[in-house]
Parts: sequence; C-alpha cells; structure tokens
Amino acid sequence: MREPIRVVMVNDCAWVGQTLIKYSPPGVVYRHIKRSRNVISKTLGILVKIALSDGDVFHVHYGLQDHLLVKSLKRTPTVCHFHGSDLRATLNSKWGWVVRENLESADKVLVGVPDVLPVARRYRPDAEYLPNPVDLELFKPQAVREHPGFNVLWASDLSYVKGVEKFVMAFSEFQREHPDSTLRVINHGRDSGRVLSLLRRLGVRHEVVGYRAHEGMAELYGWADVVATDLALGYLHMSSLEAMACARPVVQYVNEEYYKGIPLPPVVFASTPEEVVDALSRLRDEKERSLVAGLQRDYVLKFHDPRIISSRVFEIYRSLA
Repeated sequence: MREPIRVVMVNDCAWVGQTLIKYSPPGVVYRHIKRSRNVISKTLGILVKIALSDGDVFHVHYGLQDHLLVKSLKRTPTVCHFHGSDLRATLNSKWGWVVRENLESADKVLVGVPDVLPVARRYRPDAEYLPNPVDLELFKPQAVREHPGFNVLWASDLSYVKGVEKFVMAFSEFQREHPDSTLRVINHGRDSGRVLSLLRRLGVRHEVVGYRAHEGMAELYGWADVVATDLALGYLHMSSLEAMACARPVVQYVNEEYYKGIPLPPVVFASTPEEVVDALSRLRDEKERSLVAGLQRDYVLKFHDPRIISSRVFEIYRSLA
C-alpha cells in the first residue's frame, strides 16, 4: 500500500486551497501554511514557515514571492497555482521577474481563471486551466423566501475595474421603473467610498452590509432574487460560482474569447447599463429566475465540482511525488 502523499499548501486565494483540502481524496495529507498581506507575514513570516515545512510536493498559490522562496529553500517538486492578478498586473510591473521565474521554475503550472491562460502559456505551453472548486456543502440551493419587492445583490468588491459604477447607474434607472426593488452591496473594495457616494447621489434605495467571511456569503445569496458580479472583466468570479451553486441567477459579462475550448457559462449576459436594465426586468419573473438558476447550478455541478477537481489535483501530485 502506497504511503500518503504529503503536500504543503502555501497561501490561498478565494478559498480554493481550503476547498481542495476539504474535498481531497484518500492518499494525500495536507499541511496548510498561510500568510497575510502584512509586510512581516509575507516576507520573514512565510520564509520561516516554508523552511520548517516538509513534504513530497509544495502547492503554492499565486506566482509571487512564496513560490520563489520554496524554490530557494527546498528541492521538492512544486505546483504554482496562478489566480489572475499575478499574470494580469504583477507580471507587467517591476516585480515581473518574480512571476516569470515562477512560471519557468514550477514543476506544474495551474491557472484558476481562463482569461490569463494564454499569458501563462507564452512562458509555459503546458500550463493547465483548473476550474475553481466550489464548496457544495456550504453553497447549496437556498429556499426562495417570501418577501415583498425585488432584491438584488452586487456580490463583488466595490471596484470600478469590475464595472460597479455602470451597474449602479443602471440600477438607478431600473429602480425608478420598479420602486419595490432594493440593492444590497458589501462595503469592501478599493472604490467603496466612491461607490457609496454615487449611490447616495443618485438616490438609490440600497443597503450596505459589512464584509463577510466565506461561510457568511451563503446567507447573502439567499437574501437575493438576483446576484450581479461583473460588467467588465469577463470571467466567472468565485462569487458568481457560489451564487450559481445557491440557485440564484447571476447577471454578469462573460468574454467568449476567454472560454474558447472551455464550456461557456450560462450567465445572464450584461456589459452595459442598458443590458443590465433588460436583464433585471426579465428576471423579475419568478419562472424565468427558476429556469436560469437551474441551468447555472447544473453548470457548477458539472464543471466546478470540488471532488472532481480535487481528484485531478491528486493525479498531478502523484505525477510529481
């Protein structure tokens, strides 16, 4: 009988590592070491944790300093798991050499979002797209609550890079036609102050809730009739996937170019204020919401099942250990 593969999981992103560990098949034992964005934690702190860790494989999240430190301190095979910002932004910054070194030195390169897969493959033709796993025990169909009006949740950060200002302007127009509608936003993100000011200036009836830990998001999705996440970037965010798993219809922009060779998610497409108003108007109909929610949840079950994805990761570990 083979000994279990010992994996040191370093850092995390959007609870991907945590979910892989939770749903891991027999035959793998994890140690998960984490850091924060604090300067000491992400430099000396993580260096010490890596130095004191031992395993057959190191699985490192983000192509940043963590993977560079593992390669400097260990001779163990590594999986470098890129999550987007490292390849979209850091690669083109003064720290780009770190990302390039990680792409070239990792024994296996994984990419969690499809828009940056072509970028990774410029350096590593063997880079693999690994769909983000969704914790289906935590995010499961929510009962449709009896309530007056129409509840809409913007589930992403309040960040202009995701097109939140376009959504707010669209919702302002939609609410004038449907005054029983309410928008809820999470007070988190680089542009939160500007977005909250815009909501007040436009007179949008809205609710602001504090940032929630992973486990607290299911309740927010359950409150909503419709969830919106992105009008600009064009790929499924973890909040999109979680809401879909909770059987809440998701409105967002998806760039079909990113999904060549990857099944296109059945979101309710919207990238302009006009398309947002049209999408929300259609989804006021409960039967339409139910139909869309069913298609979207089926997509998550088929392509983002955590057990299937964890099994694929286990195969990768076995090929390296």
